[in-house]
Amino acid sequence: MIRVVLHIIEATRTLYHRHPEVRAKRASKGDGPIRSGPHPSRPAFGGHLRVTGRERARFDIKKSCAFRTIAAVALAWLLGLAAPSFAQNAPAQTDARQKLTIGYVEIEGDSRYEPIMAERLVLKAREHPFDGARIGLDDAKILARVLKIDFDLERITVKSSAEVAPAVQQAETRNIRFFLIDAPAEAFKPLASTMRGHDVLLFNVTAPDDTLRRDLCAREFVHVLPSQSMIADGLVQYLASRKWTNFLVLQGPKPGDALAAKAFEASAQKFGARIVANKPFKPGTDPRERELNNPALLSAISRDYDVAFVADEDFDFVRQVPFHLVKPRPIVGAIDLEPLAWHWTWDHNGAPQVNARFAKLAKRNMEGADWAAWMAVKMVVQAALRTKSADFKTQRDFILSSAAAFDGDKGLAMSIRPWDHQLRQAILLATPYYVTASAPVEGFLHQTNVLDTLGDDEPQSPCHLNR
Repeated sequence: MIRVVLHIIEATRTLYHRHPEVRAKRASKGDGPIRSGPHPSRPAFGGHLRVTGRERARFDIKKSCAFRTIAAVALAWLLGLAAPSFAQNAPAQTDARQKLTIGYVEIEGDSRYEPIMAERLVLKAREHPFDGARIGLDDAKILARVLKIDFDLERITVKSSAEVAPAVQQAETRNIRFFLIDAPAEAFKPLASTMRGHDVLLFNVTAPDDTLRRDLCAREFVHVLPSQSMIADGLVQYLASRKWTNFLVLQGPKPGDALAAKAFEASAQKFGARIVANKPFKPGTDPRERELNNPALLSAISRDYDVAFVADEDFDFVRQVPFHLVKPRPIVGAIDLEPLAWHWTWDHNGAPQVNARFAKLAKRNMEGADWAAWMAVKMVVQAALRTKSADFKTQRDFILSSAAAFDGDKGLAMSIRPWDHQLRQAILLATPYYVTASAPVEGFLHQTNVLDTLGDDEPQSPCHLNR
């Protein structure tokens, strides 16, 4: 088409110079194109006609205007011919952007987030992990333009555990399919019963209880936070790698203490270690109960041990255990060396950037539940990116598939275990200001995935969602 226009313009130029009126005007005024060859009206004696600059400019202007007019007509003709073609080849109007809202469900006054106090001093300020989800949403906004999906986060606050299920059910009517569940274990059974068979995916980001993975065994859940058995396995792997295989267990009075101690004892048995004694303690300073609240008396046993494991979710008794045992032994569990989902000093695999972004937003250090909330949002966004779809079923199937691999900035690629929907992941072994190691520890092998050395492997799990 462009070549046609060029031919039209060239033909127009030729016709213009050959037009009788143009030739007559040039002959009468003595104007003509300035060129090196002989002029047709040159005198016989071979002289040259003088063409003044003003006359030359006047003719050039007229010629230029006429030429531009004809060229414009030719171009308009071309566009008129090409318009139907352009209309046929023009891209169709883009579809409207889709919206994907992720629900975040929490309980007002959740006792798990009460600050840990000592003599009116705050020892640990515990916060809901909503800021972790916000970091994930900020990451999602970077991809929103490419995916043509607007990601949003809706915070849903209820009064009690009993209100969690109705809140999720009501949000589902507003086309919210993905939920981050920030609730204790007792909220999960009614939630699983209510949402069974519904098109939702519920990410457990704060409850480590093994019973949710074993007994509840609900396919609508994905457990992003590591289980108690995974945490204990990571710790025992590290201790065994140091040849510390004889353990003294000091167990507190709370239900959470009993669950932590049970998981630790199971891990010791799993990896060939030994519990030399399990001693219950009772926090306090009552001298009449000193045999239950004095670390030296509790640790004065006849059998030797390599490490003392302390289960104390209230962080009360455990504060006085270091350097108060009868024997100089490391303390692990609730203090000194802790097995965690995340730690703010982890400095590998992109973790410094995540920690820095979180600290800037939340004005505090990132912890395990914060990481789990961030990771849950990241999994949803990754599913949208990989499937190039905002369809819930397509995204859910990808998240749960064996082909999915997620980067949680902890080294090894993560995926969902098909038998209990637990997220495979590494466990960090951290002191207050440094991550000493990460598990799985080198030397602990598995036939398919080394991350399955942590927690319930398929043959040992009572939950089989993949069958």
